[in-house]
Amino acid sequence: MTTTKPLAARPGGAERHSWLSNPLDWPHIDRMVLLAGLVMICPVALSLWLAGVALIAPDWVNPPVVKALFSLFALHALLLGSFLLAARYRRQRKSSWSLMESVIIFSYALVCLISSWLTGTQFTAGLLLLLLGVNIASPLASIHKLKQAYGLVCIALAVFIFLYLNGGFTHAPLFARPPYQADGSPVMFWFVFQSVLAVTLLLILYIGLVATERWSNREDLYREMSTVDGLTRLTNRRSFIERGESELNRTRRTPTSQLSCIMLDIDHFKGINDTHGHDAGDAVLVKVSEIMMDNARQYDEVGRYGGEEFAILLPATPLENAIKVAERLRARIEAVEIPCNGTTLRVTASFGVACYPYNDIQDMNGLLKSADTALYAAKHGGRNKVIAAREQSLAANG
Repeated sequence: MTTTKPLAARPGGAERHSWLSNPLDWPHIDRMVLLAGLVMICPVALSLWLAGVALIAPDWVNPPVVKALFSLFALHALLLGSFLLAARYRRQRKSSWSLMESVIIFSYALVCLISSWLTGTQFTAGLLLLLLGVNIASPLASIHKLKQAYGLVCIALAVFIFLYLNGGFTHAPLFARPPYQADGSPVMFWFVFQSVLAVTLLLILYIGLVATERWSNREDLYREMSTVDGLTRLTNRRSFIERGESELNRTRRTPTSQLSCIMLDIDHFKGINDTHGHDAGDAVLVKVSEIMMDNARQYDEVGRYGGEEFAILLPATPLENAIKVAERLRARIEAVEIPCNGTTLRVTASFGVACYPYNDIQDMNGLLKSADTALYAAKHGGRNKVIAAREQSLAANG
């Protein structure tokens, strides 16, 4: 019987991964290998077209310019090919290569500018190639370097415009005569060029869209992870407090408005984990979260404050109404049966309720502290009950 060793990271090098997986999960040097391969698509396509024109319609093109373009494309391919070959060995020891990234970005911009100028397409296809190149590179490479390349491109285009307006060239230097018939229609080889370029642009655009989609999905996932609790799908503590501060500021601007907060804690939760296991504890947390969400209004905020403790923010709600909400939640939690691991669990929860404005509550921290103090009183007063901040305050004074 054979066993398969798990994929592991090379010492000091790039981690092994599937080349069909999300490129954003790859080490930097592997992303540069992918980017170099994509960058070579356009020069290769244009070289094939140029070779065909030089053989089929040699009278229409300037041989020195054809040689210059071939030399440019060959030099670019040789440069990137050298880095690809070197990267094959470097990735065994290193997981990134900043020099390769710079060479790919700036050489691509240079080749697009020169080739589009020599073919007279600097204001159409050249800009499209640069735009699509940025579209592909932005999820994979350094934005700072892309901005630098963008600045150089702007300068080069300004020079092109100056030359064009001052008669520096009247038509594409590549052609010995304009590639259009007397009636304005393009000659066949120019039509083929436009078609090849269109197909190449569509291919690059598709790859760019896929890369950008992956980037967008990752950003959405990170954003969700930073605001939502992974188990219960409720707002996490930091986001709950931020929403509370925003609602408190809104309440201050409306003198007659009130903002209530409910804090609840599942009774004897540690005993559930110890007796039935953490799977049972997770099932209880999820079920209690569902009950709270099912009974919340669209503009309420329900959050997991920490462990088995939860908080509910009730905008435009006076204390008396918040107490009724807490009582309703307490009764429903007490009545629910939670199946887990072949058994049925029943739990209770204790509640603390506070409202702004009241007593010394001046900010969100004060509102939460007041609700938490009331919750502490409910826990020590027998559990499975609701205590409001004013009742807790009266009890303390009495």
